[in-house]
Amino acid sequence: MAIPQMSANGVRQTVNTGISSEQKLWNLRSGLNVAALNCLRAEHAGLVENYRTLLKQHSRQLAATNNALTKQYRDKHGKSFRDHQDAYMTRVYNYFALPPVLPDFCNVALQVSHEAVQVKPGQLDVFAEQALPRLEAVYEQFFSAYEKYRVDLAAWDARYGAGGGRTLEATYNQVATSSNLTSE
Repeated sequence: MAIPQMSANGVRQTVNTGISSEQKLWNLRSGLNVAALNCLRAEHAGLVENYRTLLKQHSRQLAATNNALTKQYRDKHGKSFRDHQDAYMTRVYNYFALPPVLPDFCNVALQVSHEAVQVKPGQLDVFAEQALPRLEAVYEQFFSAYEKYRVDLAAWDARYGAGGGRTLEATYNQVATSSNLTSE
């Protein structure tokens, strides 16, 4: 698994790093969209309705944000802006849908969605500034834990040697063969 690298200033370089305020708002919306589609446990049932409400209550600001982002991509990439924008948004959706993170992500996304529906129209960008880092924190915790696991595994392998042991299946097959011989 590829883990986003840390910059020299200690910030992990994810899809949410160094982006415009418009992109932060759009990524928050995208994260909540992923949650509404993937957080299917009963305790997360409110996500879908909260997401629908968010889209309705903030439709003007979301449309303006989408237009601003399209302009940013067009200014930066010219005629190929749509390919760049689509590729980036695919990375955003895939990032938020990372399977081992989903259980914790769903819990935080539910909290964020409850708060988002309370945001006054025109203020969603202000909310996104503090809410997106809360979603991002779930991934940071996972990435840090996964890096620690890899370090611990390398230390284990260095001390005890990687591989070389019999597999459980091989042990099972040997036992099964031995018991078959004694039952005849």
